[in-house]
Amino acid sequence: MALSGSAARRYAEALFSLATDERTVEGLRPPAPVKETQMVKEFRVSLERIANAFDRRTIAGLRDPAVPIRRRRDALAAALKDEHAAVRSLLLLLLDRDRIALVPKIAAAFANLVDEREGIAKARITTAVALSDPEREGLISRLESTSRKKLRATFAVDPELIGGAKVQIGDHLIDASLRARLAALHRQLAS
Repeated sequence: MALSGSAARRYAEALFSLATDERTVEGLRPPAPVKETQMVKEFRVSLERIANAFDRRTIAGLRDPAVPIRRRRDALAAALKDEHAAVRSLLLLLLDRDRIALVPKIAAAFANLVDEREGIAKARITTAVALSDPEREGLISRLESTSRKKLRATFAVDPELIGGAKVQIGDHLIDASLRARLAALHRQLAS
């Protein structure tokens, strides 16, 4: 697997490789065989749960040189006792290497990596007014059929759009807002 440039992405790729590796590594895999997708899902859930707990204060406490590393390791190991062994090992390694602040970025990179491998694209949909759940589902369904991709969408509201929507799927931006249409009409009339 080719490694990308960011440290968080490299750690995420290494963990993803471990989650999808069919070989058994003593102490890093559960005793019963688990489907690849199940292991990846477990790692993703674990990383997201941990990343949500890693605020500035937690990170500062784990990086505090006034506290002996052994005490910090013990505290982290105790907090992670219910997490998967591979995830625990990664976090302890990050603590030892003073890279524990990367945990939220690693969790995000792992989620992005899983989405990429599953063919899921991220979409950011901005509308002038808040949409109901059925409207959101309908819009996502139309966008998925048009883009031929499975989408994981986040929604935002921007009243300055006046009407319509702006949709960002990956690097592609579709601005079908009334504000953009009026600006285009203004440019056309001005020329």
